[in-house]
Amino acid sequence: MEVSGISAPSSVNAAALLSKFQLGERLLVEVMNISGKGEGSIRVKGQNLNALLETSTQVGEKFWVKVGNLNEGGLLLIREPIPGKLKDSLSVPPQVQQINERGLPNNQTIVALVKTFPTTTLEVFSALFGSMQGTSLNNELLTYLKKAIPQWSSLSGDNGKDELLRSLKKLGLNYEHRIHNMLKLDQPAKEIEKQSLLDTFKGVLLKAIQSQDNEDRNDSDNPLVQMLQKITGQQMWLKTGALDSAYLILHLPLLNHEQLIPAQIAIESSRKGSKMDEHHCRIAILVQTQELGEIGIDAFFNENIFTCKVLSDDSLLPRLLEVAIPETKEKFIKLGFQLERVESGELRQNLEFLNFLHGSRRSGVDILR
Repeated sequence: MEVSGISAPSSVNAAALLSKFQLGERLLVEVMNISGKGEGSIRVKGQNLNALLETSTQVGEKFWVKVGNLNEGGLLLIREPIPGKLKDSLSVPPQVQQINERGLPNNQTIVALVKTFPTTTLEVFSALFGSMQGTSLNNELLTYLKKAIPQWSSLSGDNGKDELLRSLKKLGLNYEHRIHNMLKLDQPAKEIEKQSLLDTFKGVLLKAIQSQDNEDRNDSDNPLVQMLQKITGQQMWLKTGALDSAYLILHLPLLNHEQLIPAQIAIESSRKGSKMDEHHCRIAILVQTQELGEIGIDAFFNENIFTCKVLSDDSLLPRLLEVAIPETKEKFIKLGFQLERVESGELRQNLEFLNFLHGSRRSGVDILR
C-alpha cells in the first residue's frame, strides 16, 4: 500500500510548499480519493495534494511518513514500515532487503536469482531456437518449448487468459508447487501427476541437464543451465511483493508463426487471500514488434474502469492509436471493462515504467514541482 509521485496542484507555489516541511519530520498521510490510472489525492499538513497511488491503496487509509529529502526540485516522504509486516530497512543490508520484502529465504543462490532475473533478457530462449538446433536432445527441448510458448494471435481471442495460464503451466512455473501437492495424492493419482510434470518444459530441461556430465551441470555458461536459472528466477517473482501488495514479473516469449517475440510483464495488485486482485491492479507490458520496435503498455484497472498509457519512441504511435481506440474499446466492453482513457508517451523517457518492469517498487511519497 504505497503512495508515490505526489504532485502539488498548479495553484500551489513550490517554494511556499517546501517551506512547510523539515528534513526528518514525521507526518500523517491520509488517502482522500482514488481515480483512474492509479491517481488520486492525499491530505498532509492540512492540504490536499494530487498523487500517484499504488493499486492496493484504499480510500480513507492513513499512514505515517518521514521527510527523507528536500531540494529545489521537490520533496520525498518515506513511508514507515508496518509493524510486523516488514523488518526495519535500516538493519537490512541493501543487497538482501528486496529478498526480505518478498518473503524469500536469504541464501546466496536465491539472492542471485532474484537480483539478476529482472534485468536479464530473453536471449537464452532465442539461443535455444537458433544455434542449439541439430541434436536429438535439443530438438526435444525445442519441441517442448514450442508447445509451451503461446502464439501471439491466440492471446487476443476470448480464451486469451486461459491460453496464457496454460502456457505458464507448460513452462513449469508451478513445478515445485505441484510436487508438493502431489505428495498428498494416492498412488494412482500420484503417478499420473508425475508423468504430467515430466511433460512440462522444466521437467524435460531438468532431465536433459541430469543426463550431462557433472562438469557441464556446474558450468554457468552451459545454455541449459542458463535456461534453468531463467525459469527458476522467474518462479521467485510469482505473486511475491512488499507489505500487502502482490507482485509478479514474467519474461514470456511469444510465437508469431515461427518467429520468437520477447515480452516482459509486471503486475502489482492488492491481495485476495493467496490470489491477486484482478479488479485493482497495475499491469505493465513491454513487447518487441517488427514495425514499431519496443512498445510499452502501462495499464491500471480500478473495478471495471481501465486506463492506460501506450509508450513508444516511434512518432507514428499517436496516429495509430487514434485508429485503433474505437475497436479496442469495443473489445474491452465485451470483457466487462470500460476503457476510460488512453494516452501516448515516449518509452525511454518513462523511467518509472521501466523500473516497475524491473521489480522496483515505490518506497515513499514524492512531491515535485
